[in-house]
Amino acid sequence: MKLRALLFLVPAFCCLSCGSGRNGFVRMPAIGLYDEMPQRDSNSIGTFKDVVVFEENLDASVWGSPEPKCLSLQRETATVHSGAYGLHVRWDKVGGGCNWIGIGFGWNNWAPKDLSEIADSAAISLQVRAVKGRFSNLPVAFGIEDYSGAQAWLGFRAEMAPNGFNDSQWTQLVLPLRAFPFRENDADNSKIKQLIIQLEGDGDIYLDRIRIIPWKPAS
Repeated sequence: MKLRALLFLVPAFCCLSCGSGRNGFVRMPAIGLYDEMPQRDSNSIGTFKDVVVFEENLDASVWGSPEPKCLSLQRETATVHSGAYGLHVRWDKVGGGCNWIGIGFGWNNWAPKDLSEIADSAAISLQVRAVKGRFSNLPVAFGIEDYSGAQAWLGFRAEMAPNGFNDSQWTQLVLPLRAFPFRENDADNSKIKQLIIQLEGDGDIYLDRIRIIPWKPAS
């Protein structure tokens, strides 16, 4: 598939796009981006119903890079944000000798998701927690891929989590959909296939409750 990784926001590393999440993997505008406050989430945003990206099921809509030396993706039961299950994600790209590693979510059974009507009024919300200790930098990038293979990427920035991450509480990341450069990458946000998280360096985190939530810019 066509590779398009645009990470102008993260000069510290260069993103290499992963390709289609369902083949070759293990199943299992100028705005202030991060000073806007997310609104309370719900089971729908207007007519958009596919708000749950990941909460409980480590099923065929979730994939991870297959190299066990680079990535471990496991269902977590002891430390969860909500519900019965979360994800324990542990990775080491350099130590495992991998060129690219990541995980992806083709939620709603890989059906096309139309984000166009909520592109300015919604965000992706993720709950993240350190497994041990604390850290401020999360070496990841977030990509949204359409069904043509085009991808829009947004890199992690410190202002997304000004208090960093620790092992005693969850940190919410809020990624406004309008921050993803769909137009610049010819990505069709009315036919979305999946959310991809590209992993750089190494890390050990819990990940839970990935949803599309209502959002609006700060007044």
